[in-house]
Amino acid sequence: MSCNKSATVEALPEPVLEKTMKKSELEKEIDIKRSYCFRNEIPFKDNSDDIDIIELKLDVIGKSVSGIYNWLPKFKDRREGTITGVIQDDIIKGKYNFTQEGKEETIPITITLNEDSVIVSDDKNGLGIGAVIKRTNCSL
Repeated sequence: MSCNKSATVEALPEPVLEKTMKKSELEKEIDIKRSYCFRNEIPFKDNSDDIDIIELKLDVIGKSVSGIYNWLPKFKDRREGTITGVIQDDIIKGKYNFTQEGKEETIPITITLNEDSVIVSDDKNGLGIGAVIKRTNCSL
């Protein structure tokens, strides 16, 4: 090929086209799925090695949300569960299905996303579901 001619896409070797198509598909997947992670570690006052943990991980695809929300105290019964819902304007409205003390329960839940934290609230007072949880890196 001379310097005066430019290559067309059809003239490129087949592996380059396949590689370009795969990268494009990956970029689309990144645009579609977003993950958010939040975690609080609360050390005991008398022993900082003992820690209660609150963790929330959310996966958002379009307007659908799924994830986990766990309260993991050092010495008490855990509350572990899943969240499903819909997001609009950084507010998630959904259901929290959890198990605590051997009992399973499902309640409505609202989650407000902020830049560096999330606010979790529920429609049932007294369950201790509500919290402000700090944003963290999802790889931790």
